[in-house]
Amino acid sequence: MEEKEEIIVKTIPLANDHTLELLDLSKKISDDAFQVNMTARLIIPVKETLFSPETLAEYSLEKIISKVGPTATFKHEKIRNFIMSPDKDTVFTHLVDTFMETLLPYVSKPSFAEKFILKMYREKDKEHKLINLSKDNN
Repeated sequence: MEEKEEIIVKTIPLANDHTLELLDLSKKISDDAFQVNMTARLIIPVKETLFSPETLAEYSLEKIISKVGPTATFKHEKIRNFIMSPDKDTVFTHLVDTFMETLLPYVSKPSFAEKFILKMYREKDKEHKLINLSKDNN
């Protein structure tokens, strides 16, 4: 069995000034079969220019960075199991093509980074509040 090796198969500059990476994280699971893994990754530096004035009036950049960190990483992973060796490349190409048709337009939108980071912020804020609530109840 092989470990997952990260292979960047394509980098795509997006209209929103970010760069999407398409990764092949497939691994061999038997002598003649693979787990095919196509992962799309978008690393977004958290910076003021991503946010509307309305967002920055509600949340300070420092507060967002304190919850999310200096970068936010969007990942979309598609996995197919027990793909025979001769079919591996065809299946991987199909996963890439499907991503390009369905999700590429979404992650290319100018508002994607702001919306994604705010979603992460709200999730982290909710987790933080739940942790503090459970500590208060103990």
